[in-house]
Amino acid sequence: MIESPTVPPQDTDVLRAPVRLLIIDDDQVDRQIYLRFLREDDRNAYVVTEAESAEEGSRLIRDKVYDCILLDYRLPQVNGLAMYRTLTNTVRGPSMAPVIMMTGQGNESVAVAAMKCGISDYLTKEGLTAKAMQRAITNAVERSRLRRRLREKNRHLAEMNTELKARTAELERVYHSVSHELKTPLTAVREFVALVMDGVGGPAPSVEHRSFLEHALDGCDQMNHHLNDLIDSSRLDTGKLRLKLLPTKPNRVIEFALASIRAAAQAKSLTLESHVSAELPLVLADPLRLSQILGNLLGNAAKFTDSGGSIVLSAGIAADRPDEVEFTVSDTGCGVAPEHISQIFDRLFQVSSAGDELMGSGLGLGLSIAKNLVNLHGGQLTVESTLGNGSVFRFRVPVAGAVSPVSAAVPATAAVPATAAVPVTAAAV
Repeated sequence: MIESPTVPPQDTDVLRAPVRLLIIDDDQVDRQIYLRFLREDDRNAYVVTEAESAEEGSRLIRDKVYDCILLDYRLPQVNGLAMYRTLTNTVRGPSMAPVIMMTGQGNESVAVAAMKCGISDYLTKEGLTAKAMQRAITNAVERSRLRRRLREKNRHLAEMNTELKARTAELERVYHSVSHELKTPLTAVREFVALVMDGVGGPAPSVEHRSFLEHALDGCDQMNHHLNDLIDSSRLDTGKLRLKLLPTKPNRVIEFALASIRAAAQAKSLTLESHVSAELPLVLADPLRLSQILGNLLGNAAKFTDSGGSIVLSAGIAADRPDEVEFTVSDTGCGVAPEHISQIFDRLFQVSSAGDELMGSGLGLGLSIAKNLVNLHGGQLTVESTLGNGSVFRFRVPVAGAVSPVSAAVPATAAVPATAAVPVTAAAV
């Protein structure tokens, strides 16, 4: 074994650290030529180790780390290709330094075999120049370093992905624990408040006490709504929320959504209208989730519309797609500033009536959940808004039969309660 450094170059922009090079060649004259070529390199420095046989070269590769290997094709007792295959299978595998095969005579079949088994480059000794050798070594080392960095990044990404999955699973467990630990006592509290309001077990409450109890019931309902949002958000994140797509009557879903927001609209003296054709076809949707989407959009509109404003829910056949029904929720509320339009569907993001980002009442999950539920239906939730001039939210759902057949054995709107008291065409609050 012979180890010798070359003179360090003045300019080390290409390969900053000296290249650790192993030459495996039984011909001393050839090795001296390689060393002379390397000394002429004014850009890279080399620390060169020489081996005269495959056995010695294999031992060196097992004991030390190299950046590149020059391997002679014709070695005593074994050729370079056979040695390379043995090394990749038993020594370092794919992490072994890049190998440049050297041969005394050009042979196309040997070159093809070398490339197929993973050798980085193939050079013939006849007519070899210093520049050609320097270029081959530089390219082989740079490619090897890039592959090594890529493997390291992939490993790091895999670790981060595993950690993210673990955190997501932990978050899901927390949400379910919250649901189990809080919703059960919350339901009991609500039931007992309702019993007191009904005068069960004692005299009926006074008007003033009844008002207090109504606030308590509203607080229970609000907490329950927030818990449901947390659970839905977790299930959407983990892909565990599944739709039950059925042929659904849009009018019935709209009735239910309007009923869910009517009390909030009355409290703020908002005008609540619906412009819906009575001839709308059945849509392919999950009726509960479609109602949830509309309810979230209507609730968001009521939250950010000042007293005396108006909210309009419309539904009709899409102008450019007769196989889709378009739903629209518009309001005369505070609107959204242009810089926040791209963020309003982000989880936990909220804006104030002045257009500033805030963390106000609620969890900021309603629009995020609505968007994800629309996506699960194969649609897209969009918004048009001007600060101070209200907002318009739109999404589409396919007409039943336009996408794929659904079993008619399941009632189309069985999951949505009838709310005949709520008008379908227009309602002023």
